[in-house]
Amino acid sequence: MLTANCDGYRVDATSSSKGSLFECPKCGRQVTLKKGQIKIAHFAHKPPTDCTWASGETQAHMEAKTLLRDSFRALGYSADYEMEVLSTGGDRRADVLVTSPDGRARWAIEVQHTPILFDAIEKRTTAYCAAGIPVLWMGILSKKMKDDAKSVPNGLTIRQYTIRPWEKWAQALAFKELWYVDPDDKTLWQGSFADHLIHVESTSWYSEGGEEQSAGGYSRKSKRWRTLNLQGPFRVHQLSLRSKWRKAWSSKAFKLPGGVIAQLAIR
Repeated sequence: MLTANCDGYRVDATSSSKGSLFECPKCGRQVTLKKGQIKIAHFAHKPPTDCTWASGETQAHMEAKTLLRDSFRALGYSADYEMEVLSTGGDRRADVLVTSPDGRARWAIEVQHTPILFDAIEKRTTAYCAAGIPVLWMGILSKKMKDDAKSVPNGLTIRQYTIRPWEKWAQALAFKELWYVDPDDKTLWQGSFADHLIHVESTSWYSEGGEEQSAGGYSRKSKRWRTLNLQGPFRVHQLSLRSKWRKAWSSKAFKLPGGVIAQLAIR
C-alpha cells in the first residue's frame, strides 16, 4: 500500500523517511516503509496479519495507481490513491479517487490486478453506486499481453485472448469498452473484445458406395478465446473523465447494477 498514518496524519510512502512510526489506516497496526532504488516506495504489514489491506499487491498495480493520480493532478484535478469511500452498499477503498477541478464531480478508478469473480466485482460496483460515485474499472497491460499482441493500424490486437471473468463483467458494464493502463510506458489503451473465429478446413472423401462426401469449409466461434483489440496508446491528457447512466441488466451468468458509471472519452 502507498499510504499510511503517521502521528495522526495521512502520509505517502514516496515522501516519507524511514525511522518514523507508521500505522495502517485500516487496522491501526504498525507497518514498515519499504523504500529502495528498484521498487516503488510502499508500506507493508508485519506478518502475521489478517488485515484486508495487507493482501499482496503487485509492483505494476502500485505504479498504475501512482501514474493515474499524478496524471490527473497535472491536469488540475484533485486526485488521491487508496481513499476510503463509505456507503450503505459496503465500504470501499478506491485505488484512485478523482475530483473535477470545480469540485462538483467525483469518480473512482479501480485498477484490477488479481482475479475476482462476478459476485465480487458486482458487490464492489454496487457499493460505489450507493455512495453516488461513478466507478471505472481498468486492467493492467502486462508484459505477456504485449508479447502476444501484434501491431495493427491505431493499436494492437491479441487474437487468442482468454477473457477473465472480471473483464467480461466490466466491459459489459461500460458498454463494451475496457481500458488498460501500461505502467511501464505510462500509457492507456482502449480495449474491446470480438469473437475469435476458428477456420475449419474443408475435407472430402468417398463413401463405400462411391459417393463423394465433404465437411468443413466454414468458421466457428471459439469457446475458449476472444480477440482483444487495443486502440492507443493514449496519455491521460488526451482523455477526459465523464459520467454515464446505465440501466440494470442481467444474464444467466451475471448481473449489472443500474446507476451512474464512469467512462474515459478520447478528446
